[in-house]
Amino acid sequence: MDSSFAEARKLSSEQRHCLFVHPKQVDDINRDKNTERKKILLSRIKQYSTIENPPILTEEDCLNLGISQKNDHDKVDNNLLFALYRGAVHLLVTNDEGVHRKAKLLSIQDKVYRFEQWLTLLKNYSSATSQTYSGVKECFLYEIDKMQPFFDSLRQTYDQFDIWFQKCAEEQRKCWCIEDDKGLLAAICIYKREKDEKLTDDGNVTLGNILKLCTFKVDSQARGKKLGERLMYIAFNYCVKNNIDWVYLHTVGEEQKMLVGLCEDYGFSFLGKYKGDDVYLKPMKFQVDDLKSIDSMIRYYPHYNDDTDVQKFIVPIQSQFHEDLFPDFSELKGSLFEHDQTLFSSQGNTIKKAYLSHSKIRSIQAGDVVLFYRSHDRKSIQCIGIVEKVFFSKDLDEVFPSIAKRTVYAYPDLQKILQQKTLVILFRYIALEQEIPREKIAEAGIKGNIQSIRQISHEQYMNLIK
Repeated sequence: MDSSFAEARKLSSEQRHCLFVHPKQVDDINRDKNTERKKILLSRIKQYSTIENPPILTEEDCLNLGISQKNDHDKVDNNLLFALYRGAVHLLVTNDEGVHRKAKLLSIQDKVYRFEQWLTLLKNYSSATSQTYSGVKECFLYEIDKMQPFFDSLRQTYDQFDIWFQKCAEEQRKCWCIEDDKGLLAAICIYKREKDEKLTDDGNVTLGNILKLCTFKVDSQARGKKLGERLMYIAFNYCVKNNIDWVYLHTVGEEQKMLVGLCEDYGFSFLGKYKGDDVYLKPMKFQVDDLKSIDSMIRYYPHYNDDTDVQKFIVPIQSQFHEDLFPDFSELKGSLFEHDQTLFSSQGNTIKKAYLSHSKIRSIQAGDVVLFYRSHDRKSIQCIGIVEKVFFSKDLDEVFPSIAKRTVYAYPDLQKILQQKTLVILFRYIALEQEIPREKIAEAGIKGNIQSIRQISHEQYMNLIK
């Protein structure tokens, strides 16, 4: 961590980012009863600027924002988030999962980064990485060399790993995996079908068809390329197509804290303990009434609410941007190069995406459904988005941290786009099983050229989708 932190500080300095600490953090350190540790931390914290006159968080603010404050530790966390919420800083870096959970309550989770995410952001900001990766491949475990260094960390946490892996290979088990340009593993998800299982030590049975993600790992050198997100997307699609009721996995140790964050971002919640491991479970079936809030939308993704009270919009998108955002529908689909990830940007791996436009429309809001219309060439709709957040801005320091987890814009390109006020739509991506051609769009009563974002009625939407 020390070398990584030194690298982050160096990149921050080169890129002229200012690193701040909050005065409450100093108070927190001063409460430490370990004199030697306190001395070290106070000496380190002096290397950073302190936020001047940070906004004061009151009990009334806590009540209005829906955040609890039971002790001094909560007060520090809450004040850090409040400074970000009020705009005193542009982003917050912390590995504290409690802070990440509270950030969701304030709808500022896109501006709260884990350390490795922040380091990746700095690297992307500086220059594009030359490393490339394959598309997702499904294969038998016996096709994989388990002696690759990729598996070393798993051996350290599970001393029977090699025996277990060999047993799974002999059982003809499969996995989804992603390789680097040398053919070595960069990410893997080993999965297993189960039914009516006891998932935790309490012995309670989870009823239904279950998918266990037995091993879910992204190589540390590949983080920031959204490979874990891509594997989750593949797993969710598998669940939908195979009538799976639940999907779950185990996490253990410091290395998998990033995995916990990924799980919570996509609707998993802590179920309990199993032999020392934390068990996280996600439902893959839903009740319509459960999809009324953004939290429920996340929990039940890829299911979503499209009732009559939900607004629907058609969003035209040019071919080159469609290729980047939605590689599942690339021109290369079905060709020899379909799985060549080198031809796509890493934003194509994401479930959470961002769309930027100079449209003046102001009626789009969280929970709305947007249908992306590929203009010019195909003139069709192949994917939709469920809106999480919408805002207008031309401030690079506001937009860049908000979209950096979701998409990779070249920094000069983003500067060019933000020369005028820009509509930023943060959304979750869902692929349609069938393409909706221009003829069907016209038959649904949507007339004329689709050159700008337009709202459609629920009836028109139903004619298109159903």
